Amino acid sequence: MNMLKTLSYFSVILITTTSAFGQNASLKGTVSDSLNGNMLVGANVYVVGTSLGAATNDEGSFNITNITPGSYKIKVSYIGYKANEIELDLSEPKVYDQNFYLNYTAIEGRTVEVTAQAKGQMDAINKQLKAKSIKNIVSSDRIQELPDANAAETVARIPGVSIRREGGEGNKVVIRGLSPKYNKITVDGTNIPSTDMDDRSTDLSMISQYMLDGIEVTKAGTPDQEGDALGGIVNFKLRKANPGLHYNI
Repeated sequence: MNMLKTLSYFSVILITTTSAFGQNASLKGTVSDSLNGNMLVGANVYVVGTSLGAATNDEGSFNITNITPGSYKIKVSYIGYKANEIELDLSEPKVYDQNFYLNYTAIEGRTVEVTAQAKGQMDAINKQLKAKSIKNIVSSDRIQELPDANAAETVARIPGVSIRREGGEGNKVVIRGLSPKYNKITVDGTNIPSTDMDDRSTDLSMISQYMLDGIEVTKAGTPDQEGDALGGIVNFKLRKANPGLHYNI
């Protein structure tokens, strides 16, 4: 009899809790560039005056749940863009859709130097801040500016990374001082097989930096990595061909 009373008590608690959450509102939408419409990854969206907020995912979308009905100010911020703040009426317990469009901003000062490199690296810097581990990212715009012979030479410009040379040309990556055989090389997340008969190292002199859309270097081990990534992981992101005729002089 006592056990039945206990089960009934917990049933009431579960029903009451579910009902309380069902009376709250949710806010979802996307954050994009107002000029070109590109989705912004890692933008911060939060409800002013509360601890509720979210960061946009790889598709530029966000979802904030469990908002007590009422009127709130919603603020969106992103590095290199002017913060946007609007007031929304979330008085009904339902899902609201709201998209945000941010504009570039410039900072005036006595010693400010503006370069095209900072603009090209803007998205890469935000991805580095959002990453759960120690990661360096080089954008495609930055890669195009570097007069390197191959992808290995480009990777060597990242802090904590050096290369081994053969015939004067870089071919293998050394991360945090560990031999190339302790590092893993991937293309869009897929492992590249070893090119050396004696160890697991990979020769990168055959990869052109101009066919890359970005480079991600992870320099810290996490439980989800395999055992051959003791030093780190270099992930090359391949470029996708844009439609239409393109030329470069």
